[in-house]
Amino acid sequence: MPRVFVLFLILFIGGCTSVEFNPAPGAPSVGAFKGEVKLLDRLPAPGRYQRLGVLIARGPRLSEPADLIEDLKTEAAKRGADTIVLQGDVKISSVGGYIEKSLGAFALRLKR
Repeated sequence: MPRVFVLFLILFIGGCTSVEFNPAPGAPSVGAFKGEVKLLDRLPAPGRYQRLGVLIARGPRLSEPADLIEDLKTEAAKRGADTIVLQGDVKISSVGGYIEKSLGAFALRLKR
């Protein structure tokens, strides 16, 4: 029985990620985006987008980058963004022995 509990605990802790959203100053208030959020490798040309804010996904050290990106996309859509642009690579940090991965992205709404 103790092995099952430990396995469950590892799976539970390993699957917990969170995403923080910080709105950009003066960002427009827009409703949730219902489509597929795009991932771009760089910011579009100036004037072609509105920056809605910054997203930061955090998860345990076993988190895969693809999972963090999907979490960023999900939160971006809730905030009205149709596009995200990563701010760099996955960062690894340790606080009190807990190892965490984090990934930041800009949440954008492209102008049509």
